[in-house]
Amino acid sequence: MRRCAGFTLIELILVIALSAVVAVMITTVLSRPLEGFVAQGSRAELVDQAALALDRMARDIRRAVPNSVRVDKNTNHTLELLNARHGGRYLPNRLDGEGLHFALGTADECTAPGNDCQTFRVLEPDLTIEDVRWLVVYNTGAESDGSPVRGSNLWAAADATTGRHVITPQGSSFSAMSDVRSTLITVTAPAGSFAFAFSSPQRRFYLADEVVGYRCDLLNRRLLRFTRASLTPAFTADASHVVVDNVTDCRFSYQAGSQRRAGLVSLTLRLTDGESIELFRQVQVDNAP
Repeated sequence: MRRCAGFTLIELILVIALSAVVAVMITTVLSRPLEGFVAQGSRAELVDQAALALDRMARDIRRAVPNSVRVDKNTNHTLELLNARHGGRYLPNRLDGEGLHFALGTADECTAPGNDCQTFRVLEPDLTIEDVRWLVVYNTGAESDGSPVRGSNLWAAADATTGRHVITPQGSSFSAMSDVRSTLITVTAPAGSFAFAFSSPQRRFYLADEVVGYRCDLLNRRLLRFTRASLTPAFTADASHVVVDNVTDCRFSYQAGSQRRAGLVSLTLRLTDGESIELFRQVQVDNAP
C-alpha cells in the first residue's frame, strides 16, 4: 500500500508553539527600540513647540523699551513690557535745557520751526509714527522697596509735585513731518503741556505702541500672549491668544542689571504630553535709557 504524506497533530502543535516563542522573542527585542523611537519623536515635537514659544518671547523682550520689563513676583508666571516701535536721538526743543518740554503756542525759547513749543526734531528722516501711543525719555526703572518710583519708572504715575514723568501721559497724540535729514514730531498732551522729568545724556528717545505680556495659565495648561493699550500698575491681561499648549510649569525672572551690565530675563517652560520636556532660556536686555 502507498504511504500517506502529511503532518501529524503533534507536529502541528509543536510548530505553532515554536512560532509563538519566536514571535515573543522578536516582539521583546523590537518593542523597546520602537517605544524609544516613538518617545523620541514625541519629545522632539514638544521641544520644537517650547523652542518656538521661547523664541517669540525673546523677540518681544529684545524690543522692549529700556527698563520696562517686569515680572509678577507673586507668582513668577506673568511677564510684561512696553514695546518700542521706534527709537533714535532727539534735539532739545528749548534753549534753556537738554530735555523736552511741550506746551501750547509759541515762544522764543522753543527751537522748532516757527518756535512751536509742541514740536521737537529727531535725527532720522522719514520716521513714521503710525499707532504710536507714548514717547519715552530716560526711563531709569527706579524702584523703592520693590515698587516703581513715581516720575522715574514708567509703570508708576507722574511725580505728584511737578507732574513730570519719563513717559507722555495716556491719550497724547503724535504727528510727524519729515525733511531731508530729520523728522519733526509734534506732541499734543491731554492737559496741553507736559515736561519730561529728565533729559537723556545721549538724547535717546523711544516711541512705544502697546504693552506686551505673557502669562502661564497652568489650570488650562497654556502659555498666553496678550497686548494692552494702557499702562496699569497691576498685572492685567486683556484679550489674549494661546502661544503653546500642554504647559505644566513655567517660571519667569528678571534682573535689571546696571548702567554697565545688561539686564537678564530667565525663562523656564515645561511641556508634558505623554513625554515631558523642560527648556531654559536667558535673554539679555539692553537697559541703557
